[in-house]
Amino acid sequence: MNDGLIYIANNLFETLFAISNEEQRIGLMHVDHPAPTMTFIYSCAQINKFWMSNTKIPLDIIFCHAGEVVQICKGEPYSTAMIGDDRLTDLVIELPYGTAKLSDIKLGHKVGLVKPTKDELNKIIAEKYIGIIKF
Repeated sequence: MNDGLIYIANNLFETLFAISNEEQRIGLMHVDHPAPTMTFIYSCAQINKFWMSNTKIPLDIIFCHAGEVVQICKGEPYSTAMIGDDRLTDLVIELPYGTAKLSDIKLGHKVGLVKPTKDELNKIIAEKYIGIIKF
């Protein structure tokens, strides 16, 4: 799993990137406290819903679209309730619960990847889905 940095408004977070279907399926299941930040990156906008089955720790789940926070939800440990509205998202960020409030993250805040760069990310995605390629 690759790691990097994301920003939300004036906040910078180290994060693990969940890019492949398998990484996104597993997410932060079975991870003990303290949880790392995890960013789910989707190649195109789609309706994304999350659940917390086998997730031990509460999370802030931040749904984003086109570089903007569109929804902030709480993920309850071990819950099978679906989290997220029926709206398009292309990036979902999981933070330890309470981080959104402490960091004053609000709807409409700008969000984006700092590292890897867009070119680096495209290479990572290509390697995961197509196999090793040379640029």
